[in-house]
Amino acid sequence: MKKFLILVLIILALFTIDHPLIKEPRERLLGEGVSLISDASKVNRSPAANMAKNNIKSQLNLSNSELEYIEETFTTDDKLQVFHLHYCREKDINLYFYGERLNRVCSIVSNALEERLNK
Repeated sequence: MKKFLILVLIILALFTIDHPLIKEPRERLLGEGVSLISDASKVNRSPAANMAKNNIKSQLNLSNSELEYIEETFTTDDKLQVFHLHYCREKDINLYFYGERLNRVCSIVSNALEERLNK
């Protein structure tokens, strides 16, 4: 019981002391904890991007670099629309997908965007 009380007193001291050696790491740790909790509780705000990403992963055999590209590019619905505009409508050159694979990705992206608009 004494060890528990000593531990509680140490923790209370760490939360109440305003010395720069203790205050700065404490604030950084609390900030990281709060951001971790907020990230975990976020509502899915990019359903079309997630649907397109999952469909591309399931329908195409992707290399590691293509998989990383998909993960980075399809993070939000806005980025999905930008991808669709550049590579599907304007036919810009994509370093990861071209030819039939780009047509397939564009078809999946178009379907995901249509699905989002219909909801």
